[in-house]
Amino acid sequence: MSTMRWVTLVLVVALAACAQKEQELFVVLPNPDGTSGAITVSDGGSSVVLDRPYAAEAVKGDKVEQTTSDSAQVQQVFGSALAAQPILPEHFRLYFLRDKDVMTVESQQQYKNVFADIKRRPVYQVEVIGYTDTLGQQPYNQELSLKRAAALRDELVRDGLNPDSITIAGRGELDPAVPTGPQVNEPRNRRVEITVR
Repeated sequence: MSTMRWVTLVLVVALAACAQKEQELFVVLPNPDGTSGAITVSDGGSSVVLDRPYAAEAVKGDKVEQTTSDSAQVQQVFGSALAAQPILPEHFRLYFLRDKDVMTVESQQQYKNVFADIKRRPVYQVEVIGYTDTLGQQPYNQELSLKRAAALRDELVRDGLNPDSITIAGRGELDPAVPTGPQVNEPRNRRVEITVR
């Protein structure tokens, strides 16, 4: 499941006005859930808070002027800039069966989302880090965590991804998702963390 969320995106463009005065347009774009953050636009004397989706102000010369905006105007004015944005990183967590480098049934289904996210990127870098619970000895857990990361990498490569774009590591029982004492069977710690950039 993705833990990364878009932050409010504010667009600014400088336009050449007929009178050769510089114009700047500020527009607050909505987050995927429809909310937005806020910005303050100031001309040095007065200021306006833009705190809702598509709120907009123009600064012409030395004056802030109220204006309107909508998704169509944003596409017309900022379409090229929006299209050039990189895809934000995503983070996934897949779980494994006890003492194995085999994913749980649920995680095998979630793997499809990981693969789909990677394939939508024209260029990608995938980091895969394996973990274990605290059952077993530390050297064994370190080896098992690396096997889990390698098993996931191998599956991604079988599905057509470039192996040079995938790095793996094993962290054993270090950095548990759920802190426990030694020799504790904790399924949420038997995992692989995947970061896709």
